[in-house]
Amino acid sequence: MKNTVYGIHWFRRDLRIEGNPALHWLSNEMQGAVLGIFFIDQSFLKRDDFSWNRFTFFLNTLKELKNSMKKNGGDLLVLDQPPLQGFQALTDALTAKPRFITFCRDYEPFARKRDEKVYDLLNKNLGIQTKSFQDHLIIEPTKATKDDGTFYKVYTPFFNKWKDQFLNLNDSSETFALPQRFSIKWSDTKTKLHDCLDEYLKKAEEKCTIHLPEAGHSAAVKKLENFSDKVDAYLEQRDFPAEKGTSKLSIYFKNGSLTTAQVIKFLNLKNSKTLQNKNHLQYLKEIAWREFYYSILYHCPRVETEAFIEKYKNIEWQNNEKLFKAWKDGMTGYPIVDAGMRELKTTGLMHNRVRMIVASFLTKDLLIDWRWGEKYFMDQLLDGDLAPNNGGWQWAASTGCDPQPYFRIFNPELQSEKFDPQGEYIKKYVPELKNVSAKEIHAPTNYIEPVVVHAKQKMKALALYK
Repeated sequence: MKNTVYGIHWFRRDLRIEGNPALHWLSNEMQGAVLGIFFIDQSFLKRDDFSWNRFTFFLNTLKELKNSMKKNGGDLLVLDQPPLQGFQALTDALTAKPRFITFCRDYEPFARKRDEKVYDLLNKNLGIQTKSFQDHLIIEPTKATKDDGTFYKVYTPFFNKWKDQFLNLNDSSETFALPQRFSIKWSDTKTKLHDCLDEYLKKAEEKCTIHLPEAGHSAAVKKLENFSDKVDAYLEQRDFPAEKGTSKLSIYFKNGSLTTAQVIKFLNLKNSKTLQNKNHLQYLKEIAWREFYYSILYHCPRVETEAFIEKYKNIEWQNNEKLFKAWKDGMTGYPIVDAGMRELKTTGLMHNRVRMIVASFLTKDLLIDWRWGEKYFMDQLLDGDLAPNNGGWQWAASTGCDPQPYFRIFNPELQSEKFDPQGEYIKKYVPELKNVSAKEIHAPTNYIEPVVVHAKQKMKALALYK
């Protein structure tokens, strides 16, 4: 290794080798002499929004990534250290420093602070060149701004600006391509650093409480292929939880085993003729909503802990623990709400329309702080992602950017009748109602007594916000 010119790619939320821009550049630059590294940061495991189920899925994705690296002639080392200490230990153990260390950019407050410290360590202290790349967002938050440089607080003008920039992007020929075949492995470096992936996987699998979907890039592409047959009915079916009308790709977007750029390429969403189809256009808008919430978090990081609309920062929520438990357990007496919460607990996922219904119910019917619901979602969701989860909850609670107006309060019974008319979704997750007729299932008499009366709570909610 003393005379080998090589580079290291630091994986974070880009867990794939196909179409990975940093990995492609580094492999070309180093003629395949590339090693992969991943750090498991204990401070990440101690975060309030940490989930063992999601972490297990993440580790399964890491395992698939490691297999992909090996199949392509390379290797991945997973270290049980945070990046700062890990890079210091790594460079101390290496006989020859890497020429470059590459990584793909992240935009969360925690990640941005971490990356500044790592940049200083590598560039200033260790003398190693770093190079970062755009990956998991189509348009970065610094670019999807108004002409004066300020950020958009309303979705529609954001989308118009985002779409203009998106349509003018140059297409990459490497969206799904494998990088140049790798030519070195960690064993070639003679370092004795311990790979901790299998140990973490064993521990995580013991703590995981649900059956996990297949992880990794290949599994994500299969899911994408399935969705490509359904996208032409997306607008008509996306709001109906009993239908298989959504992509279910968010779990892969979260860890970067699939990117929105790859989805756009696969579905040909950049083609102007394709976008004349209202279904394809609507799906593109959903991708842009995700990027809108990332822009909000980037430009206004305080939303991670407080309401974006300042006059709603100090709402006097009632925060009844007993009602919160009933909501979490899917025992509120409102079948559509209970079905959603039981789906979440048993699968780690929830249909997006139902997410809106249960979020509205928690904040507007139970009068419980949206942050309680946001945290519980992050405890449970396999696709738990700070920016879209926070944005979605603040939208439902009417406290965020371009939110649902506070006076628009979902009626859970009417939502149920409209979006699950036959009760198929309800019966799947609330089996005690399987013999109830479609006419009665939205407000059944022989079921749990509702924990609150919607009409009364609606009036309380209006008073609370006023």
